[in-house]
Amino acid sequence: MSGDLIHRLARRAIVLGATVAVVGMAIGTVKVAADWRAADAPLDVAPVGLDTINAQLVSERDRTGALTDEIGSVAIQIADLQAALTAANGQVAGDAKSAESLEAALAAAQRKLKTLQGQLKAAQERLSALNRAAARQAARNQAATSSGGEDREDEEDEHDDD
Repeated sequence: MSGDLIHRLARRAIVLGATVAVVGMAIGTVKVAADWRAADAPLDVAPVGLDTINAQLVSERDRTGALTDEIGSVAIQIADLQAALTAANGQVAGDAKSAESLEAALAAAQRKLKTLQGQLKAAQERLSALNRAAARQAARNQAATSSGGEDREDEEDEHDDD
């Protein structure tokens, strides 16, 4: 072997030894740091076990089932409310039509009432006129009775004028 080859192998052995030493020191440093950390901050609570995780999983599944049932119940209530709202809207529409027809009937009744009030007023005026005429006639008859028969002939003449 030549001196150059031995020199290269020695150099590689030194580099390899230095690398192993650096990695060993890094592992030792990490170990020392982990020990310091463990000494300064010990674990107070043990990690959660698999049984606990499984129990929580079952609990969450039960809760999910209960929530699903509640959502179904709420959906049924919403459907019932929508049906009631639809029925109420139909009732309102029917009531609006009834109100319109009642308004029309009221307007017709008011027109009829005005007509009847006009007819009543005219009839009252005619009755009043007839009562006045009857009172005048009674007064003439009274006057004719008290004055004798002469006035009766005048009354007969007046009746012929009416």
